[in-house]
Amino acid sequence: MNHWDRWRRRGLLMGGLALASASVLSMIQLSASQNGPINRGTIANSGPEGATGSEMIRLGWTAWADAELISLMAQTLIQEHFDVPVERVMADIGIQFQSVARGDLDLMLMAWLPRTHKEYWQRTRDQVQDLGPMYTGRLGLVVPDYVPESEVGSVSDLANPEIAARFGNRIQGIDPGSGLNQASEEALEAYQLNDMQLVAANSSAMAAVLSQAIKEERWTVAASWTPHWMFARHRLRFLEDPLGIYGGTERIHAVARQGFDRRYPEIAAFLSRFELSEDELAAVMLEAQESSPQQAVDRFLAEHPERVSYWLTGTISRSRQRPINDVADFTGPVHRHHSDVDGLAQGAA
Repeated sequence: MNHWDRWRRRGLLMGGLALASASVLSMIQLSASQNGPINRGTIANSGPEGATGSEMIRLGWTAWADAELISLMAQTLIQEHFDVPVERVMADIGIQFQSVARGDLDLMLMAWLPRTHKEYWQRTRDQVQDLGPMYTGRLGLVVPDYVPESEVGSVSDLANPEIAARFGNRIQGIDPGSGLNQASEEALEAYQLNDMQLVAANSSAMAAVLSQAIKEERWTVAASWTPHWMFARHRLRFLEDPLGIYGGTERIHAVARQGFDRRYPEIAAFLSRFELSEDELAAVMLEAQESSPQQAVDRFLAEHPERVSYWLTGTISRSRQRPINDVADFTGPVHRHHSDVDGLAQGAA
């Protein structure tokens, strides 16, 4: 067992007691900030013990299926290849944006841009570094494929009282402070879904409610997103959103505190190349459900050595000496384009 494995196991047992006080202090500082807290929530630590302060990278994450796998994959690679310990810090999404802006967190890997987290981004964009997108996603209301599309094809169809009753007059949501739930609250009003109620819960509860309804072949509608393991396990479809409440394709960005690229230039470069497709991430998430998140991450990394090498070094193996866009084992372009985020920043200025 290597020392990183020991850190992981000891971290689960010890609970990061020495770092808990720092998390509490961070929340006190956030609530006392000039602009007020963006969101209320808690911070929980998950990382190797022993190293503190500038010797350790603090990586924020929220208990969403994709965020858990992405943060765990980044933690594994940074620790094993750059010899820098990483503490994963669980926090609500608003707390993460504010914490990275203040320097209480070094990184977050779940900034959905340009629409979903627009409000948080506008408040903090001048105080953070955008390291680029890692994957793409989509938000919206989803139903099982056995719900007839001829009867329920659009969010607007939920305004029909008879249709609403078939769904038990409820939309299963996720965390109250999430961009997805905020958009769903907006959808209730915009589409005049007077007979529907948004039920907030965590993402695990949302998945459980959806899976149980599918098992019983009941009509159910949930606020969800891709990539998610549910789309690999079940036949689901998004309802059309003619008013554009949920936006279109989103890019999920890595965001760092100011100065991170100077303190950790190689790690910043790695994160700027760190990219997966939606289908790949969904497959890893499904495997994590059937084994464990760490096992799923370890297997993916072991099965994609050339991709990992490119992420870490920016070079392609000699057996793959072709332009990057022609290499099937790599999912994205070498150069990142952030015109969507730049345009958002300019429009909000």
